[in-house]
Amino acid sequence: MRFVSIMGDSISTYSGFNPQGYSVFYDDYNSSRNGISSVYDTWWAKVNQFLHAYLCVNNSFSGSKVTGENFPSANCEERISLLHTDLYRPDLILIYIGFNDFGNGIKITSDQSDGASFFESYCNMLRKIKKHYPQSRIICGTLMEGFIRDNDNWVFPHKWAGISIYEYNAAIKIAAKLSGVELADLASLNMHYETLDGTHPTKKGHNTIAQAWIRCLKEL
Repeated sequence: MRFVSIMGDSISTYSGFNPQGYSVFYDDYNSSRNGISSVYDTWWAKVNQFLHAYLCVNNSFSGSKVTGENFPSANCEERISLLHTDLYRPDLILIYIGFNDFGNGIKITSDQSDGASFFESYCNMLRKIKKHYPQSRIICGTLMEGFIRDNDNWVFPHKWAGISIYEYNAAIKIAAKLSGVELADLASLNMHYETLDGTHPTKKGHNTIAQAWIRCLKEL
């Protein structure tokens, strides 16, 4: 048996499948309005089915960023050290996070190596994950763009606070390479996913994200 853990944000949450006390976007209400009827409609469950793998831990926290040292940052020890269970450790760790850094205009780099920027925090996160899970295969996903269903006038905001999503994806690529982990360049496939709000995928949107992951995994 193979086990997969997820490091993510609200896009990857699902009620009952995250650590106790974690903030979850896909509760009963939001799941229903997005057409999601079961956990098997989520992108990561579909990827697990493709991999013939089981979920180890879905360490996804709604609203969380990579940047920072304190909980619920993906760079904090509390989250990084909880990618396993008492019985199982992950064979594979899929990382799909950074959208809230983009949405909050977090700077990509800083003049000081204080972990306060996206790139430094992402590198630190990978370093810590590798330390905790040296036998796990780690794959970072670049950030995909969404569209709003039935709203042809809405345009994805490629820049937020003067920083483009392309810069965040470039930082993810460099961090993955420098850290010696694998990259799933989802964004390069130009597969935009369906949402109701521009961020959180519907059932159809989750399927698009899953298909992007699967296409990239087939190439690795």
